Amino acid sequence: MTKDNLILTIRDYVFVTLGVVLVAFGIQYFYAPNEIAGGGLSGLALVISHYVPSLSVGTIIFLGNLILFVISFILVGGDFGLKTIYASFALSFVMDFMEKVLHSYALTTNLFLAVILGTMIIASGLALAFALNASTGGTDILAKILNKYSKFNIGISLLCVDLFVVVCGGLTFGFGKGVFSLIAVVINGLLVDKVILIIEKKKEEKSKQIEESEDINTVV
Repeated sequence: MTKDNLILTIRDYVFVTLGVVLVAFGIQYFYAPNEIAGGGLSGLALVISHYVPSLSVGTIIFLGNLILFVISFILVGGDFGLKTIYASFALSFVMDFMEKVLHSYALTTNLFLAVILGTMIIASGLALAFALNASTGGTDILAKILNKYSKFNIGISLLCVDLFVVVCGGLTFGFGKGVFSLIAVVINGLLVDKVILIIEKKKEEKSKQIEESEDINTVV
């Protein structure tokens, strides 16, 4: 690995870590304390944790991810698999740290605000990970696979996968919260695509600037 590749790899993992922290923050301070199962393995973990309180959300996510890692390596590729393993372990660790050490709590008990603010934060984190060919694990892996082998963009793929979790959340926490969970999933799917487009546009602009700079240096 060259020095430039090493720097790029470190940069990718730094930004993937930032994405993980954003996702964990949105779940632990907006979704979990308000019982909003906003899709994904994290939403399913909230449902399971409700019935099995001895298992923390972070622990359930960790166990669930073990099942999906092999699938990601086989169907998506090694780079995605390695980054996803890192991101999913990091997500479990950060969520447990926020829950058990920082004693995370609801920053708002208004369900509408919790959905809007939590989803904006989580979608930004997910988009950051997806833009760097990673995911936070869980059903995001299934969404990435669906995105790769179909014509669905990543946002629609997330929406398709998350609908099952929303139904489970509605049956567990009540119809009202199920509706808010559905809203969260729809907004998340739309926002993820928008944020990914913004990130990719910035990356393209930066690449063009580098190419132009190299051309100038070559002429000189």
